[in-house]
Amino acid sequence: MVLLRNRIKSIIKPEVIGWGIVFLGFIVRIRQYFANRSFWGDEASLAINIVSRSFIELTKPLGFHQAAPVGFLFIEKFLITVFGNHDYILRLFPLFSGILALYLIYRITLERFDFIGVFALLMFALNTWLVNFSVEFKQYGSDVMVTLLLIYLSIRCLKEKPNATDFLWLGAVGFVAIWVSHVSIFILPGIGLALAFEKFIHKKQISFVWLLSLGAAWLISFGIDYLFILRHTAADKYFYTYWLKSFLPLQAGDIFPWLENVYYKFVLIILDRTDLSAGYMVLVFAVIGGLSLLYRQRSLALIIISPFIVTLIASALQKYPLSYRFMLFLLPLALLLMAEGIGKIYQIFAKINRYVALALCSIPVLLMLVPLTQTAMGNFKIPPTIAEMKPVLAFVEENKQPGDIIYVHYRSVPAFNYYAPFFRLDTENVIIGKDRQNPQKALDLFFSDIKELQGKDRVWVILSEIPYCYDCEGDKQLFFENSLNENGSMRDRILAPNAVAYLYDFNP
Repeated sequence: MVLLRNRIKSIIKPEVIGWGIVFLGFIVRIRQYFANRSFWGDEASLAINIVSRSFIELTKPLGFHQAAPVGFLFIEKFLITVFGNHDYILRLFPLFSGILALYLIYRITLERFDFIGVFALLMFALNTWLVNFSVEFKQYGSDVMVTLLLIYLSIRCLKEKPNATDFLWLGAVGFVAIWVSHVSIFILPGIGLALAFEKFIHKKQISFVWLLSLGAAWLISFGIDYLFILRHTAADKYFYTYWLKSFLPLQAGDIFPWLENVYYKFVLIILDRTDLSAGYMVLVFAVIGGLSLLYRQRSLALIIISPFIVTLIASALQKYPLSYRFMLFLLPLALLLMAEGIGKIYQIFAKINRYVALALCSIPVLLMLVPLTQTAMGNFKIPPTIAEMKPVLAFVEENKQPGDIIYVHYRSVPAFNYYAPFFRLDTENVIIGKDRQNPQKALDLFFSDIKELQGKDRVWVILSEIPYCYDCEGDKQLFFENSLNENGSMRDRILAPNAVAYLYDFNP
């Protein structure tokens, strides 16, 4: 019996449980990757830029209203140069980032948050947004990885006797991170502040030369990046107009409603829901966790809390929008604060009654974890997709006849342009729908284009990410189908998730 009890204790060590959760998160992400869903519009738009441009051209403002760190672009360009242009190759770096982020948060929780860190690790491993962005061809997943990498390296510099190698790694990675992830500039100030706090307040033996070198290296890196790259993106009027409502307003009456709206967007990416109880749980645990961490490990608290403040300042300066995926890099920081808060609540009430303390902590934890687990397992069985262009184009390629016309709705253009060469559909008789920022005008132009196709007896109409339609209720795809039926007769069609191709005879 004693041997059995010792065996059980050895199995439930935080390290063993942690590695099990890391493996679970790895499997979930790999499953998504091998589902190999089609690029949706934003992914395809970024892919076209990388495929069609040289390394030098990628340092210039991107087309299709895209923006990404130049280091991220260079990594992706290198990958397709070496391994070939395929969507699953372009997703390799986001996948690598997602897996590395899993390992990094495991190390952070293990070293600084003891057993309660398992909660943060499990929430991180199963989070829908983090899993999806591990295979999304955008930079937001790698933003999370860079955030955790910088925090992990800074923790090494906070140990009792840091050495020059620890600071060298932090300085070098910070220098490069500025080029790979825009959000690194929100993480580095807190790290610098924490290290300065350790030296001047706690009198830790940290060389002033090391601190000065770190600051100088990061400022030089940011200065060069801003001078040659970032200032062009910052000056782009399209981005400013598009994200105007996502900047922190400076009018006093607008601040609280805006903060509340942004907060519940953040709650959505944490718990995948926005009910009132979810909002309270995140807020209570995170606030208690922040206060506890400030008392227990003030320097680590500065590193974890300061990015929220710096990001809000950047938003107030209208330099960084706060909306959904742009806040993804803050998610692991919130989970760490929540884990600290849960641990503190247990610690306080355990002095009164351990069972009461366990109930107070385990009930809300289960309320957060169970729905998240159910969603993760559902997505594991049927990976989510946004718009499946590949099966649509494969069907068109198989059934297309010489002389057929292909009409591509403007919302489908990026995905069509990226995938068309793979299906030999980019050569002739392709009509591209007119893009308009005003959805109503875009819809009117679509009907105008269809009128101009009258007299053609074989026209393929491709729609994906089914767009806005007025005077339609419910099924938008059916609205477009009925509208096309008024102008011609359908010969064939293929339906895929949020994507469709029709073959129409517009010859009366």
